[in-house]
Formats: sequence, C-alpha cells, structure tokens
Amino acid sequence: MKVVLASMMLLAMASLNSCQTGGLGVVQGNEGGSQPISEQEAFDMQKAVNRCQRSGGTRVVKIRGQLRCY
Repeated sequence: MKVVLASMMLLAMASLNSCQTGGLGVVQGNEGGSQPISEQEAFDMQKAVNRCQRSGGTRVVKIRGQLRCY
C-alpha cells in the first residue's frame, strides 16, 4: 500500500511540474541539449532523444533545423 501511495505522489508531482513549464520545458533525457519551440518539435525531439540514447549519445541539439545526436 505504501509503495502505491509513493508512486502516486511521484506521478502527481511530475504532472504538476510539466504543467508549470507548459509542457515545452526540458525534454526528458535531454538536459544540456536544445529546447523545443513547439509541441510538435517537443514530440520529435523526445523521439530523437530515445533513438540517441539507444545509440550511445547523451543529448540532442538542433543545428540548422536538423536534430543531431551527441
């Protein structure tokens, strides 16, 4: 029961944090990388971050309109 309550509290805090940043703040896993400028770019960037981390990269940056993994 305590584990369930703790999980629910963490989930609630995470959703409040995303509401405060408008959902366009830091893309999870891309700390130190570029920030998205729209909801569509945030979605594309999250997919790029997932691909990047699987290939051994640590962040995604946008250079001349292209998302690049470093």
